[in-house]
Amino acid sequence: MAQGPVVPVVGGGPAGMSCALWLANYGLRPVIIEREAALGGMARLSPYPNDWLLGRPGESGRDNATAFARHIEKTAIETLLGVQPTRLRRESDGGFTLELAGAGAPPTQDLSCRALVIATGTRFRGGEWLDRVGNARQLAVAGRVHLGPTYVGEPGARLGTHIAVVGGGDNAFDVSRMLAEKGVRVSLIMRSAKPRARPAMVDALRKHQASGLATVMAECTVGALADAGGRVSGQLSGGGKIEVDHVVLLFGYQPNTDAPWLAALALDQDPHGYLAVDRNMETSGSGVFAVGDVANPAHPCIATAIGAGTMAAREIQRRLAARP
Repeated sequence: MAQGPVVPVVGGGPAGMSCALWLANYGLRPVIIEREAALGGMARLSPYPNDWLLGRPGESGRDNATAFARHIEKTAIETLLGVQPTRLRRESDGGFTLELAGAGAPPTQDLSCRALVIATGTRFRGGEWLDRVGNARQLAVAGRVHLGPTYVGEPGARLGTHIAVVGGGDNAFDVSRMLAEKGVRVSLIMRSAKPRARPAMVDALRKHQASGLATVMAECTVGALADAGGRVSGQLSGGGKIEVDHVVLLFGYQPNTDAPWLAALALDQDPHGYLAVDRNMETSGSGVFAVGDVANPAHPCIATAIGAGTMAAREIQRRLAARP
């Protein structure tokens, strides 16, 4: 690989890998910095088929992530796993020094660069719910309460006969449909009076409501949970109760923009914490780019993440090539 200017790429999901690949092909030296032990980001957690990605029919998000990681390995792009930034320092010449920590960090523990890419992605919402609802955190540790849809889509997962899905968006209705199609009874509990899910998702669940396999409980919240002999019992608003094998929390996603080093940059964000970028994926900080779901709340998916990584790499190459 060419050893051109270093460009740190913080985050090893599809967006970060795409950006790194293009940077490497341009003769630059991308360095992927990933806090987890493997590349793939949120895609690595998805066992569900992803038939939306052109050219890869029948593969799951996890399969996609594995294929992308193989490509990066084959291209010999430098990758630091189990590593996180601790500070980004702007130098007097306009460049940056990125300080790193972690078992896989280089001996000097910092990287000097003229441009930086943030590809930290998103995570499942619901951590605060686990802390607020009685016994929820303990039952999550016990494998009875699940944050996000991963568990119920795993091949061979012991789902039992009745699952409570908490949420009212696309994921909640889609996962409820898939569970009902497997013959699992579903109680979908949502706080709002009407679903936030797209009409097509709501309609797809109706036949299972008619058969009795799915129940939608609107304007309902969970007050506390308890272990019920290997099952989960829940106190519902209005005095009701429910007993299920598992509880699945599907509250959507939140951006990974709260790490201290990133918060210290004070980059422009939308009201939900997503990074604001221009048409070249550059943030409000000159030379700091953001790609993938962390900067794309409107259309998050693998395809848009790959495209955003490409766009940022093209702009970075153009700028660095123009420097004397």
